[in-house]
Amino acid sequence: MNDNPDNGGWPATPWKESAQAAIAWQGQRFPQVAASFAGDDADFSLADDIWRKDGTGIADLLHYQGRFATGMDDRTKGAHLVAFYSHQLSIAAGALYLRTGLVPDLDPAILASRFEPYAPKNAGAGALARPSDARRLHFRFRQFRQGRDNASLFHDSFVASLAPVVETVKARTGLSSAAQWRLAADGIAGAFLEIGTASGQEEHAMASALALVNTEGSPLSSSAVRYQKIVAIVGGVPVERIFRLRSGCCLYYRTDDGTFCDVCVLLDEETQKSRLHAHLERTGG
Repeated sequence: MNDNPDNGGWPATPWKESAQAAIAWQGQRFPQVAASFAGDDADFSLADDIWRKDGTGIADLLHYQGRFATGMDDRTKGAHLVAFYSHQLSIAAGALYLRTGLVPDLDPAILASRFEPYAPKNAGAGALARPSDARRLHFRFRQFRQGRDNASLFHDSFVASLAPVVETVKARTGLSSAAQWRLAADGIAGAFLEIGTASGQEEHAMASALALVNTEGSPLSSSAVRYQKIVAIVGGVPVERIFRLRSGCCLYYRTDDGTFCDVCVLLDEETQKSRLHAHLERTGG
């Protein structure tokens, strides 16, 4: 089943078939995010409206972050929201970009989305603490941007789309703009790595992500965004995996019983590597 349907309203173009295929591919491999082309806009809202400081959209999204830990303060919810939103947007838009070269227009006056219920297909009793309340973002793309430099176009479109998010989250939670942009850069880097791994194009995906977040003068720019290859012996067989190392902090360690994640920016490099090595040995992949 394709969780990311084309509702039939997207105009015919020379790129429609490849774009449809990329949307379907993303829906099969990353069903926790949904995407579709312009069609019936019932229940969809423009990003400009969702990210109004006094709107219910931002309140709903912030409230949802509380499902991931207890004892979240406003700044922690804000950090989780920026990480959540930027990762899901990067999966949806990045699948199109990396698999077709097309750059979806993410202008907040054009991009629409809805926050919809999501029932993981393989969610057993222990898959989530409360699987029945899981939700995902469903992005509605209307058009593509065109030019000679698609990397610059994607960067500029992504930054323009995140600007009202950063402004509103800062106003509602007090989380600094700089902290949010670092989390957004992590979102791109992590999502592109996942897409690259799923499509057998890790090197290309990582290079594309780093080119985006290291754009000169970009609010996303951070030398801390990087990838780390870890090799371990599992059952006598060498196993390797590439991890995205964070440049921003989601503040999870501030929650009740919260800890530092294995790639937390607050850990030194050797501790990160040691933890990731142990993770790879424990999971085998």
